[in-house]
Amino acid sequence: MDRLGRKTIQNLGFAMMAVCFALLAFIPGIETKVTPFLLIFGLSFFFTEFGPNATTFVYPSEIFPVRVRTTAHGVAAALGKLGGFLGVFLFPYLMHWKGLFAAESAAGLASAAGFILTVFTLPEPKGKSLEELSQEPSTPAERAEAA
Repeated sequence: MDRLGRKTIQNLGFAMMAVCFALLAFIPGIETKVTPFLLIFGLSFFFTEFGPNATTFVYPSEIFPVRVRTTAHGVAAALGKLGGFLGVFLFPYLMHWKGLFAAESAAGLASAAGFILTVFTLPEPKGKSLEELSQEPSTPAERAEAA
């Protein structure tokens, strides 16, 4: 994680997940082609574990200031659980509505949203100590400059 950086790992994971889910959604009859389906689904699973799952607990504990770290980490974890619940809850409805296309398209869109949010909202803590990351700007001008 220190070699590649948390943001790179998370971006790569989300991007590859979006590509894999899009392939599963847009290749006609992929669910009946065992080998291609398993390869693409296996790749999506690998990048889920390598990307967002690997950074789930590390990222929040590093990017939030000490005074709000536990609360922010809890909120981040709760939002992740909410996303997991929504995915499991909506999956049967999506499958009934438009089949694998709808379910995998939704997963691909969620992955693309994760990629976009990571690119535009998360800092890269690579190479910084927790002490450096915990230092908060004290004046509004310093806060604006840090953003």
